[in-house]
Amino acid sequence: MRLVSKIYVLLALFVVLGCGQNAPLIEEREPDPTPMEQAGISGNLSAITLRAGATYTVVGDLQVPEGQVVTIPAGVTFEFNLGPRNEAWVLDVHGSLYVKGTENNRVVFTASRTALASARNTGYGGLWGGIHAGRKAGDLVIEHADVLHAGGIAREGTIITTPESGGSGRLGAGDRGYGLWYCRPVDERQDGVFILLYSHIAYTLDDAIRTNGGRTLLAYNTFEVIGLNGGEAVNIKAGAPGDYAFNLFFNIATNSLKSADTQAGVRGILETNFYNNTIVNSGYRRAEEARGGSLNYESDAYGKAYNNLIVNSRYGLRLTPGEGTPRVTSMQFGYNWHYGTDRNITDNFYPTGANNPSNGLIGSTLPIPTTDVIGAPNENDPGFVNYRVSTFTWAGRSNNSAIPNGANFHLTANSPALTGAKTDFEPKFATYTTLQGDAYAAPRPAAYFGAFGRE
Repeated sequence: MRLVSKIYVLLALFVVLGCGQNAPLIEEREPDPTPMEQAGISGNLSAITLRAGATYTVVGDLQVPEGQVVTIPAGVTFEFNLGPRNEAWVLDVHGSLYVKGTENNRVVFTASRTALASARNTGYGGLWGGIHAGRKAGDLVIEHADVLHAGGIAREGTIITTPESGGSGRLGAGDRGYGLWYCRPVDERQDGVFILLYSHIAYTLDDAIRTNGGRTLLAYNTFEVIGLNGGEAVNIKAGAPGDYAFNLFFNIATNSLKSADTQAGVRGILETNFYNNTIVNSGYRRAEEARGGSLNYESDAYGKAYNNLIVNSRYGLRLTPGEGTPRVTSMQFGYNWHYGTDRNITDNFYPTGANNPSNGLIGSTLPIPTTDVIGAPNENDPGFVNYRVSTFTWAGRSNNSAIPNGANFHLTANSPALTGAKTDFEPKFATYTTLQGDAYAAPRPAAYFGAFGRE
């Protein structure tokens, strides 16, 4: 993994998408050698005046009280110390939180240098709790931010371990936490949105994101080294319909995106669209068969899954069979690009065989789409600008390797994946509007496969 003293930054570079959206490029930047250091903070965040560009050391839990609105300006850095008993401090949101980083002046949530240098740092995060918006929260909107080393061990009295979590997503003290949490339980408020754009989520012990209700838009983000021996990058539960597009997922323990109509949210409305995502080297740290790798729908979830670029991952798109079957009659899928260096990968783009516990519905009871790009080992190299897919080895698949320095997942000028994707479909919601009246347009699908076209 990279040196822990560095702050990872996801810079958004302009590239033409379906309607002029931006797509990110992986780079990294050294911290400002002379940041404006502030005294340690904790408690009511709405009572703290946050200065753009300032660095704050967090020495206890932070809260946004019910009914309050907090805006974090561009360039702010929060460095979370470990508590005296190695407590993982959290940012609990009972009101609305708007994180307003910019392309060149990001907001950073990370562990302190002391925490990063401690024995608690095993390379899988969990050094602070995360940002958790409970059942009374309004909006959670995060733009151009880095959320690093979160998902620490849950503690009594915080949102995630009390009824404020919203019910069935509640954790017990001592459980591995989530980097980001957003909940809208049935029979409670259903307004507000969860939006994550141009952000970088890296190093969490379990799920990076868990949603259980609320309209959700996740686009142009990078997820990296998520889950110790289990955990999804994004685990979507009941009542959280939305669009998940133009994201990069690298080395995820289980699935990159999983949608299941279960737990506390409103049932029967879980339409989640997964399109134009790039998924690389994922699904291998979850030991159980039939678990993980790329995209998964189960338990009456449904949606559109198109134009995803799935590289050296454990499985392709999986529709779970048996009692947890998704709403197949409302599913639309195809036009997904697959690449694998090893027969173990290519044979499991869509697993088949009567005695194979990894079987999904596709390839067994449902036909493999003829629009998918599927081949033998080392066929259909998508042609990344600066990342060699052929160097992946089956023997080293379950490590915690980070994105290599300088990696570039845009497509070269002669890439075969630049054309042929599907563009004639609509996002779930054309616009996501916050309680403050700000409108965010969902990205249109692109004619190329994956999250990035040409530079």
